[in-house]
Amino acid sequence: MEKRGIDISHHQGEIDFSKLKNHIDFAMVRTSYGAFYEDRKYKINIKELERFNVPYGLYHFSYAKDIEGAKKEALNFINLIKNYNPTYPVVIDIEYSDRTANVSNNTLNDIAYTFCTIVENAGYYVMIYANLDYFNNKLNDKRLDRYDKWLAEWKNKPTYNKAFGIWQYSSKGKMPGINGNVDLNISYKDYPSIIKSKNEEKKDTDKMVESNIKEINYIVKKGDTLTKIASKYNTDWNKIYSKNKNKIGKNPNKIYPGMVLKI
Repeated sequence: MEKRGIDISHHQGEIDFSKLKNHIDFAMVRTSYGAFYEDRKYKINIKELERFNVPYGLYHFSYAKDIEGAKKEALNFINLIKNYNPTYPVVIDIEYSDRTANVSNNTLNDIAYTFCTIVENAGYYVMIYANLDYFNNKLNDKRLDRYDKWLAEWKNKPTYNKAFGIWQYSSKGKMPGINGNVDLNISYKDYPSIIKSKNEEKKDTDKMVESNIKEINYIVKKGDTLTKIASKYNTDWNKIYSKNKNKIGKNPNKIYPGMVLKI
């Protein structure tokens, strides 16, 4: 299975998605770069892709120089993309820049691993973008093997000897609706189905965990309030009150030491 796609940022300027929509299967949208700058066109690009039902993924161009920088970028990225529903991976883009030219290979691997771990833990399907040289000679830590790769290698065929999910094969593509060049990509995986399946698995797991939570009997102590008890058990006082309303009565503030509440 091969899907044809592009990756876009404000460098493509104003895109006519009505002309573009029938010529691509997906798009990867740059949302941000550094710590922390938003791409000027990401909101309109996502809005238009959604309007024309084109699947998309999201990526962040990293300028991180250390683990702390990676954490900051990851958390800001999560906060930025939380209101969107990408059906392709969300990506850390690691490539040469003047700001990161002196970062060691070990630190680059730490940065990639930290970013991916944080974003994955937030519930996203994570991917790493880099060129062939970076994947072969820099981002080659075994910790990164579990993450899908988006390979940039502008040749007739890829030569990377490890698995990768997307191949960026040209930086000089032409597409209706876009003035100038655009990067061209091939996806070798059915990411919308993979991500949908993973999201459904997570929902099922969450339901199982929730259903296995045991009810406890709590004996009210002097000085207790429903708010204080709720905070202790990481729940809401309204839930405790609703479950024990017959016992507490109309006034949720009237609980007394020795009363047994179900939580």
